[in-house]
Amino acid sequence: MTKTMTARSLLATALLVSLLGCASTPVPTSSARNVPAERVLNASLLKPMDGYGQVIVKTDAGLSSPFCKVRVFANGTPVADMATSEKIVLYLPEGEQMMGAEVVGIFPNVLVEIIALVSRSRPAVFRISGGVNGEFYIQPTAF
Repeated sequence: MTKTMTARSLLATALLVSLLGCASTPVPTSSARNVPAERVLNASLLKPMDGYGQVIVKTDAGLSSPFCKVRVFANGTPVADMATSEKIVLYLPEGEQMMGAEVVGIFPNVLVEIIALVSRSRPAVFRISGGVNGEFYIQPTAF
């Protein structure tokens, strides 16, 4: 095998591994890191307010490829750009609220949405995950 063929094979393998790097595993909320302030897009939703409930959104481990950043939305408003094993705690009005997540980067933008039932009495917790075949989810999960 020539050096050029070896380099191409190595590059193709590295690309495949980075794409499959979006397969993910759950992270306990207590272990997830807070999203850094520089990636928060709407800090007004991070402040507790009367009549608002807590919504926690976290990303799985394994969303480690630099191409697998996730933008989180609350009622259509961008909130934060999240990386692997991160969480953000939002405060939204009680009742049905729309939560969304969108893959950003080199992949085509894929937006998934779910209704959050927000209550002051109990946090609503959501997990953003990905699969080896390119699936992308936002789903309720245990605290």
